[in-house]
Amino acid sequence: MATPIIDSIVASPSVVAPRGAFVVSIVAHDPDSRSWTLTGTVTDSTGSPITSSVAVTVSDSLTYGLTAPTGSGFTLTPRAGSPGVFDCVAP
Repeated sequence: MATPIIDSIVASPSVVAPRGAFVVSIVAHDPDSRSWTLTGTVTDSTGSPITSSVAVTVSDSLTYGLTAPTGSGFTLTPRAGSPGVFDCVAP
């Protein structure tokens, strides 16, 4: 299995005052993921079918982490329900 790929890591804003708040967002993907197309069919009482498709991607779940230098004083809090998003406060 290949290691995950980090597509981007962004701090917004990237310049903050002391004790200023900012958000770090990490976007990554699993290079081993595979996409599949599933097709559904509905037929009415006259026998006329209609089909539609949906794409489904099967991927390993990714765990995101963010660390600051030891003793730096940054507060880094993962945002609940938003993988890869961290609410941060500068020292």
